[in-house]
Amino acid sequence: MQYGFQRLVMLGSAGYQRAELPLDAAVSLIAPNNTGKTSLINALQFLLIVDKRRMDFGAHDVEKSRRFYFPNNSAFILLEVALPTTGTVVLGCVGKGVSHDYEYFAYKGQLDMEDFRLPNGAVVTQPQLKAHLQTRSKLVFSYSSGEFSDAIYGSRKKRQDHEPDFTIFKLEHASLAEAFQRVLTRTLRLDRLRSSEVKDYLLSIFRRDLPDANIDFKAEWDKAFADVNADRAQYQAALAHQAEIAALERDATERLALRGKLIHNRPLIDTALSAWDRHFADSEVQLQNSVADVEHAQQRLRARAVELAEQRLLTRQHHEQLRQGAARHAELAQQFALVGERRTLEARHVEARQALESQIALVQQASTRSVDAIERERRSAGQEHASLQRELATLTDNLYLRLQAALSSDQLAALNVLLARQVMTLGASQFEIDPQQLPGLRAHLDRLVDGGHAALPGITLALGTLEAQHSQRTPAELELRIGELARQIADLNRQAEAARALDAARARQQQLDKTVRQIEHELALFDELGALTQSAPQRAASMTEVSTALGAIETEQAQAQAAVQALRDQETHSTRRLAGLRASHKDIVQRRERRGDSASIFSYLADLPHQPWTGAPNFALDQLAEQLEAYSNDCRRLLQLNEMLPHQVAELHARGLTKFSYMGGEETEIDRMTAFAAHLPQEAEALERKARSAVVNVTACLRELRDGLLTFKSRMRDFNRLISRRQLSDLAVFKIEPADELLLVDAIELLIAKAEQVDDGETFSLFNHASVLDDDALNRAKQVLIGEGEARGCLRVEHLFRLEFIVGKAGRATESFTDIDSAASNGTVLMAKLITGLALLHLMQDKRHRVQAVCYLDEASALDQRNQRSLIETADDFGFALIFASPAPLVTARYCVPISTQGGFNHISRQHWQLLEPLAPPDALQPSASAA
Repeated sequence: MQYGFQRLVMLGSAGYQRAELPLDAAVSLIAPNNTGKTSLINALQFLLIVDKRRMDFGAHDVEKSRRFYFPNNSAFILLEVALPTTGTVVLGCVGKGVSHDYEYFAYKGQLDMEDFRLPNGAVVTQPQLKAHLQTRSKLVFSYSSGEFSDAIYGSRKKRQDHEPDFTIFKLEHASLAEAFQRVLTRTLRLDRLRSSEVKDYLLSIFRRDLPDANIDFKAEWDKAFADVNADRAQYQAALAHQAEIAALERDATERLALRGKLIHNRPLIDTALSAWDRHFADSEVQLQNSVADVEHAQQRLRARAVELAEQRLLTRQHHEQLRQGAARHAELAQQFALVGERRTLEARHVEARQALESQIALVQQASTRSVDAIERERRSAGQEHASLQRELATLTDNLYLRLQAALSSDQLAALNVLLARQVMTLGASQFEIDPQQLPGLRAHLDRLVDGGHAALPGITLALGTLEAQHSQRTPAELELRIGELARQIADLNRQAEAARALDAARARQQQLDKTVRQIEHELALFDELGALTQSAPQRAASMTEVSTALGAIETEQAQAQAAVQALRDQETHSTRRLAGLRASHKDIVQRRERRGDSASIFSYLADLPHQPWTGAPNFALDQLAEQLEAYSNDCRRLLQLNEMLPHQVAELHARGLTKFSYMGGEETEIDRMTAFAAHLPQEAEALERKARSAVVNVTACLRELRDGLLTFKSRMRDFNRLISRRQLSDLAVFKIEPADELLLVDAIELLIAKAEQVDDGETFSLFNHASVLDDDALNRAKQVLIGEGEARGCLRVEHLFRLEFIVGKAGRATESFTDIDSAASNGTVLMAKLITGLALLHLMQDKRHRVQAVCYLDEASALDQRNQRSLIETADDFGFALIFASPAPLVTARYCVPISTQGGFNHISRQHWQLLEPLAPPDALQPSASAA
């Protein structure tokens, strides 16, 4: 018995009311086009492919096909298979109803159509299936799609109780199941097999022998050179910034020196400050006492100077009085040199007195009104005349009329009392009223006038006692008054002329009175001259005595002044010394307060790395200020360096020198940076050695790809031997060869060859990823791999070749094609696809477990009988029964099975099978060779 597929049965599925198709040998499926031949074969996908993602129904999607194949819950697809370990089994799937979903089941036993009919002849439904088959002694096992797939591909790990082994396809490796299903899908429709799919199938089959790597060449390159490039970046950063590193080293050395200096000077400064405090206290008291003694002495001298000044003043006043008496005597003697006696002056006095009395009587007889009075009245009348002229000029438009229109009568009356009359008569050009401010003016006047009183800051006025300054008069009244004033002014002018003669008499009277008083004064002076003449001898003696006393006083004053100046100089010197001492102390106190060592770092400065200071062990007290200033500057400089150095380090970090970050602190990093910069030549050599190693590593992945390509070519030679066992039509040669993608393969070979040279010790300078490559070919190779990797997402073995179909007829040169459909005639291409697909499946199957399956070839009438027989034999060699589909029967097949139509449904009945036997002698025929 031959193991494998026996029959395919469809009930109520895909437009078939009933179909029973033999599968144990070659079949010629006969029906016109578009009658359901392909639908019949595609039904096997539900049982053999299982996974909906891998099913292919041509122009119809899986959902639409599912509705087509399982329109109700009595639609069945059944497959009878003879297995070497279990015997005959039935695999099936049945529709679930309105959801158009389906369920998988299997049982051990032969396929009997009557097992799926109820007593009334109807097909059993899915809910009744298990119970119905159990009545017919069939133990049914139900599966999900995943479980069913595992069961037929032999990967089911746990079976149910009494569950048979339903393995149909036992593969070399369980991982080949996906690829097997994909290829099997195509063998059910070989005409759809494409060249690109052949490559994918071959790669899937040979995957275990090929490197399973998605190589990102740029990432591999960068990874291999990561350390080299990182070290090179550090080297180049240090090389490019040697000046900054040198500055960093100088500042770090200066900081070490400053630390040592400050550690040495700090106790000296503290000691000197204590000594200075004692020196300042003692010196200040001493100088203060000296200044106090000088001030006491000065006070005594100042008191004596005051006494001498008073004496000198009194003496000088006495001396001045005597001098003035002598001068007065000389002056009067000269004045009265021509007057011999007092009687002469007395006679003149009597004469002048008589003339004065006569003139007084004359004046009294004159008019009692003076010219001044008249002038005052005339000026008053003139002023009123001018005021009335102005009032008449502004009578129709003045301030009073404007205010009268803008204010209430009470407000205007109050304002008329307070403002002068001339203000009220100002013309329109002499004032300006702001309408926006009038409400404020009214409110102010209301506040100002309260109960008939005007309240001003500091004073209150009773307005009831005051008259209005202005009353608006008519033009006639004004013109009348102006005429009256003009006449009055003319009359006053005449009165003034008459009164001026009286004034002349009064002036004479005043002159005579002045003469009388002058003579009386001269009489007094003449009497004074007599007294001074009488006291002249005594006055001369007193003058001599006072001059002597004044000289003595002035001599003592000069001596006292010299003594005071000496004390003042002494006081100034002591004060300056005290001020200098205090200024120095203030300066030292200020410098001490800003000495700059209050930061916490100075408390543990001695614990930090430093250079010992070898300066002077001490300094004089008068140098304290300078030393303290220098100490403060050193502290500030140290703090500045403490701020600068991290910034310098950070700047070097920003410029790329980060090699020594986080390696024991800032000072350790600075030491390592400066040491690194000092040994750049040695670092360059180390980089060269590291680069040699990197190039070998970067090409390891390329060797893996190249080896994978070589392995694939080796497996393809085995594959070609498999498919060349039978001749295809008139082709003497048919094989599938992997042709190198030369651009990629050559680039890989070039890089590997260069790596081998580097491994032997050749320089690696050309592989500097950050520099311009000197080797153009090498640069192009690298860029090709990087570019292809980026374009494809990665580099895999399949990218290194393309499949070419090599065909050749006898006596002719072979030709290569990348598309299998263009390699030969349609018939030959169909044969090539069949052999290729069957060989692919053959490679994946376990050769110890041979179960014959089926393959399908549409439009088979294009093949002649010789090629048909060749394909049937080839399929049989690979373990497949070939199903030909054509409108006419093909006598090369074992079975001829027509499709009939009844009542709108397709039918394939076992009674219509035609079993064909080759012509042979009667005694060679088998008993079973008669028609079915």
